[in-house]
Amino acid sequence: MPVTPVRAVMMLGAGLLPAAALPVAGASEEHNPAARGVVEVRRCQTIDQSGSYKAVNNLKANGDCLVITVEGVTIDLGGFTLVGDGSGTGIKGPKTPAGTLPDIRTVVRDGEITNFARATDLSGTVEGVRAISNGEGILIGVGIVRGSIAQLNTSVGISIADGLVSNNLVIANGTGISVQEAAVITGNEVSGNKIGIDLSGQGSALSVNVVDGNSEIGLRVRCPANLTNNTAIGNFKNLVLSDTTCLTIGNLAP
Repeated sequence: MPVTPVRAVMMLGAGLLPAAALPVAGASEEHNPAARGVVEVRRCQTIDQSGSYKAVNNLKANGDCLVITVEGVTIDLGGFTLVGDGSGTGIKGPKTPAGTLPDIRTVVRDGEITNFARATDLSGTVEGVRAISNGEGILIGVGIVRGSIAQLNTSVGISIADGLVSNNLVIANGTGISVQEAAVITGNEVSGNKIGIDLSGQGSALSVNVVDGNSEIGLRVRCPANLTNNTAIGNFKNLVLSDTTCLTIGNLAP
């Protein structure tokens, strides 16, 4: 006798698999966001499901543009631009309860964010992003900023509490790179800001950064910290250390 959906059983060797064990249409997609594939983004919106998203055109915002309320979201801007009205945040990540570590599974890449109060405000990874002419540029709680450009942001180009800031071009902001707690800052070009790199927290490591032509201070560091093979030249003050407990090796900061 043929096996039919009405009977809702399937033969498995010599036994039977009950209907309850059969997959339900659509269930895998509902519980596994990856099954949906990449979701196209055509407008500013709230993103409340984990998964991959990709912009398919430029986005214009009044206030916030993309507001992420869940962890595990990757946004590929696809080379397009988010344009604000001078307020709000370009891409805002999920909030973490006070006193807890963020999940840091938000990823933003490959596009431009301009004319917002803040370009990004999240914990996670920002890579290949151009934050241009915002009040504040790329703001990260805990995470990574790499391969990005922060330019002409009134307050700060890149701001991070803890994490890694690497291989970025940071030009003509108020403060170029700001670190509140501790971070690894490596391979960045930081030029033409008021303050180039400003470390207010203790315990950071700076290596192979070029910091030049900043109008007030090139490197301002709260010790203890490690500074290795950095170049700070042509700034009004090239290097300002809080005390003598910083370890400095091979730096050029006349």
